[in-house]
Amino acid sequence: MNATSDYQPPLAVYFDELETRYGDQFSFDRLSDEELLTLERLGRDAIERDRKISAVEKANLKPLLTLVEMHRRKRGIEPGASGSIH
Repeated sequence: MNATSDYQPPLAVYFDELETRYGDQFSFDRLSDEELLTLERLGRDAIERDRKISAVEKANLKPLLTLVEMHRRKRGIEPGASGSIH
């Protein structure tokens, strides 16, 4: 395998962390505000800036951003609201 096929985007790494943290109890409702904003930031980075992610994968990630945005709005969180999220 080459280095590109071994590449794991930061979004995938973060999802692995969340899966480890929450296991079968994972849901967007259980995420902290900061976790939700991190998902949004990493999702946008994957879609808008990560050149190693294919166009098909980017298209498949768009519903994730929609879902995160719905949860953010439900909580009344503005995008980028957390000062520790860069």
